[in-house]
Amino acid sequence: MKRILIGLLLGLGVLGFGTSFYGNWKFTLTLLPTLRIYQSTLTLDCAFAPGWRIESESKIYSGGVFKYQNFYIRGGFGDFNVWGKIYFHAQEVRYRKMWVNAEIPVGGGTFRASFNHWASAADYTPTDRKTFGNWPCVEVVSWEDAWKFIGREMCVTGRVASASRSGTGPVYINIGRAYPDPDRFQIRIPARVVGDFENVFGLGFWDKWNTEKPVLCVKGTIRGYRYTSGGPGNGGYSVAEISLSDPSKLSVGGCPGVMISAVCPGTTIKWFYAKNYAGQTVYIQGPVVSITGPGNYYGYPNTYRVRIGGGGRVGNRVEVIMHAHPGWPRVPRSYTNEVCVYGTVSVINNIAVILPPDLISSSGSPCCGGGLPGMFINWRYTFTWKPFKVTLDFSDCCQRTWFRQAKIELSDVAFCCGLFLDASLTFTKAAGLEKFTFSLGDLYLPCCGIAATLSAEFTPTSKTVKFEPKWRGISGCFTVYGDVKWVSNALRGIEVYGFDITCYTGEGKLRLVTAFDPDKVKDLTDLAFYKDEWEYAGFTYIKKGCCGGDLTLALESWFGNRGIIFGLQRFRFDFEVPLASTITVFTKAQWNLAKVSPLDWFNVGWKISF
Repeated sequence: MKRILIGLLLGLGVLGFGTSFYGNWKFTLTLLPTLRIYQSTLTLDCAFAPGWRIESESKIYSGGVFKYQNFYIRGGFGDFNVWGKIYFHAQEVRYRKMWVNAEIPVGGGTFRASFNHWASAADYTPTDRKTFGNWPCVEVVSWEDAWKFIGREMCVTGRVASASRSGTGPVYINIGRAYPDPDRFQIRIPARVVGDFENVFGLGFWDKWNTEKPVLCVKGTIRGYRYTSGGPGNGGYSVAEISLSDPSKLSVGGCPGVMISAVCPGTTIKWFYAKNYAGQTVYIQGPVVSITGPGNYYGYPNTYRVRIGGGGRVGNRVEVIMHAHPGWPRVPRSYTNEVCVYGTVSVINNIAVILPPDLISSSGSPCCGGGLPGMFINWRYTFTWKPFKVTLDFSDCCQRTWFRQAKIELSDVAFCCGLFLDASLTFTKAAGLEKFTFSLGDLYLPCCGIAATLSAEFTPTSKTVKFEPKWRGISGCFTVYGDVKWVSNALRGIEVYGFDITCYTGEGKLRLVTAFDPDKVKDLTDLAFYKDEWEYAGFTYIKKGCCGGDLTLALESWFGNRGIIFGLQRFRFDFEVPLASTITVFTKAQWNLAKVSPLDWFNVGWKISF
């Protein structure tokens, strides 16, 4: 494709459209601990026809592997502007994603229509998440179908039928049907984390839910749990369950995502109902408890006996007699693997059996499948009339198109006392009011000629407040990350995840971040904390170089519990020097003092524009 594109561009030049080329090359070489190419990015720009340009971006990574190839195009037809980009994974020879924007002036403002498409969740980057929100093509399944998706991570939704806790043991929440109904779906909360869930949902929340019967949404890996008694005829059964240790994986209300249905090959039953289907040919799904043989089973020599659902004392077990060992793993009481057998059921000595002549097929995975294809499409429409901006998102996970979110923004609105206001509201179909932000600028303090900007961001899971003062060439920012905890309309406390102090003076920038909860701060900032790190200090200096480029020095330090000197755990530097207006050389390195071999990498490279 790249050769075809270059040939097309050269052809345009021959036709007399005044084609011109320019570009840049960024190359990074790792010197230590192993000499290798870290990254090479070659960008070629071609301007052709009036107002049109196309760009080719080729990225080579470690070992000289040609990994990514991207193309960008921009142009216009009068007042109508169009630009877009398409991304390919050259190493895997596949398409990744694309976006296209089209914008036109309308009545003193602008109207923009945007189309975004992703081939899979793996191609949805942190930048995409910041722009469009979390990946929306989350699979949601009803509690009734959860057993058909054993071993898969997904969301399960349904209404509480019963909930209980015995003493100081685990909490069990039964969805759809109450205990001991064998067809229920259950949520298990281990005793050691019950307190964490009470902090979110209130003391003894299970008693409240047992009375109110709310609809819940739970996300996790669907497991099976075997009971050796109970069920039909007290012969044993198993249920689908999700065991939770993180309160954020459980919520009251329906699940945000796309409801899917299981696709089964035919009549599919749970293993403990097999005796009810004597003489019928059905698909049976269940966990493998034992495989014995070769031996003589039910008069068939040199065969193997596969017991599904339970051992010799479980009356509802299914025994499948096979000529060859299937190689299936045996599972414990709690498991994530079930198998599927298809054949005619016989009942021998009150046990459901599938004999060799009656076994049609078998599989080491669940009988049913189904799910989303993995692609995501977003249609965005943006209307801008200063000071207003309205953005509407409509999404499609290859099932149907639905309204996803709306954002209303105000910018540079003159407020009282000489202040300027910026504000935004974000609404989503799943959560209602998703985010509220505001910023007050030109806030003059009653002393020393200090001006400041005060801003805040509120979401259902976090609150961020920033205070940015400016005084005589020195400016800064103080940010607090946290959340307010409400339970049953009562204030239970304020959680502070960390704070950020940033100061600017001339060409220098100093940033100090303390993270009481590094995972939360990492989600709310552009910083990455390694294991046991909780504090960051960084200094950046940028000044015009002698040759027209920028001289840049960045020194970054992370402190933590595994640090050696004054808690220093990780150190990184980045030094860039311009040699000419179009050439910059740089060196970068990182040491992790928590490792036996501290040097992570030592890189050198250059940026060349032409």
